[in-house]
Amino acid sequence: MDLSLRKSIYSLMIILSLGLILGRILAVDTVNKQDLQKYRLNQIPKQLAEKEERLKGLGESPEAIAAEMAKTEAKLKESAILCVPFFSANDRSRWCTIRALVEPEMRVAGAPYAIDKVRLLRGWDTIDMVKHDGHYYSSKPPLLPTMMAGVYWILFNVFGLSFAENLYPVCILVLACVNLPFMALFLWSVTKLAELFGKSDRSKLFIVAAACFATFLSTFCVTLNNHLPAAACAAAAIYLTMKMVLSGEFRLENSFMIGILSMFFVINELPSLSLFAALFLILLLYLPWKSNFRNAVQHLLLWVFGVLVVLTPILGTNHIAHDSFRPPYMHRKNGDNWYEYSYETSNGKVVKSYWQDPKGLDVGEPSRAKYAFHVLIGHHGIFSLTPIWLFAMAGAVLMLRSKERAIQLFGLLVLGLTLLIVTFYVMRPLGDRNYGGNTCGLRWTFWLIPLWLSAMLPALERIENRPILWKAALLCLLFSALSVSFPTWNPWTHPWLFQG
Repeated sequence: MDLSLRKSIYSLMIILSLGLILGRILAVDTVNKQDLQKYRLNQIPKQLAEKEERLKGLGESPEAIAAEMAKTEAKLKESAILCVPFFSANDRSRWCTIRALVEPEMRVAGAPYAIDKVRLLRGWDTIDMVKHDGHYYSSKPPLLPTMMAGVYWILFNVFGLSFAENLYPVCILVLACVNLPFMALFLWSVTKLAELFGKSDRSKLFIVAAACFATFLSTFCVTLNNHLPAAACAAAAIYLTMKMVLSGEFRLENSFMIGILSMFFVINELPSLSLFAALFLILLLYLPWKSNFRNAVQHLLLWVFGVLVVLTPILGTNHIAHDSFRPPYMHRKNGDNWYEYSYETSNGKVVKSYWQDPKGLDVGEPSRAKYAFHVLIGHHGIFSLTPIWLFAMAGAVLMLRSKERAIQLFGLLVLGLTLLIVTFYVMRPLGDRNYGGNTCGLRWTFWLIPLWLSAMLPALERIENRPILWKAALLCLLFSALSVSFPTWNPWTHPWLFQG
């Protein structure tokens, strides 16, 4: 198969994948309560008419009746609303920040990132918040929501669309403008990685198909999250780095872009600092220090400049938001714990922060052995939910046996980072051993997906001419797609293996 035909097939799969994702975004909703909501809204005129008759019977003045009816109508409409395009406290936390940054009436004087007003609105409450200096804030790093707020600023100020009046259209447009480009970047990068590492047509098409239809990144495209941007940028950074290493063609703009992409995936997934360091070391190792020292220094300086391009707004937005260069999740120590607070609800009830008394999986798994089992092959297992990654591990081992040093190094990178990250999460304190909370997969490992996809190639090529093993690979692809598609409308649900 020639390259042009292969590229055409890649394009068809990517277009199909993005089309399916866009369809899910257009249908975004919390739960299927549309009929009940419609019924409640239809009952409002009858309820208003009954109350108006009662007020007239009491001899109230027309002005008093009109004022009371307006107040009652507002309350009935508010209580009738059941459907919002948010799925969990996690994404609502980011939506709250976006709204607080853009809408003047939602801003808090002197605290532009505070969500004090937004969180009180019906359907906008979230447990993923912190409190300090008398204000409430999203617990998420502020750079990504700030970038997303740029999309909403245009919708709000140029087109007159708002969360208050156009909730669903605004959320759909923001999701499409943010998540679709990141998913496209991820899929494009995977096609480039397939061509870079792959040798056979079937294996290349297999990993592109897996990227399009069998990873949890597509599942998370319907919600605001940090996992998709991290994986997309990681995929692009890995491709640009390994392309320079394997081809020997060192282009200055690539080093600059690697710096930008690497810093961006770190801010979205802090444990990916390990990948950041690994790519930097690979770059240092393969730069032409002996043959062209000046050019090697230029590459290094541009990489540093790229890192600073992202690091500066990271630190800047965090300092503006919290008067601290450290993100909220780094303020969890005694005497400086932003997660310990209480607040009063609209009905006067005093409530403690959810994280002071977590429920369900958030309590944590006491047994590390049991946790490791379910992380790997249990109900939230990397290999049980998406068994295609078994071929990634086998492929990484085969890479270690390659005659090419760079391929050996890549195989070592895949195995080393996988072991490091799994060990890191298994060894976390009790409260952090919660599988990522109420979610369809082990989301903290999603940024490793580009590495795993690339590492699958040697294993797939080894079994192409073995029908039984190739069919087993296709079966694993089928089951992986099943796990990814099971939460059809909400990624913040338990995996199918955990149901019941």
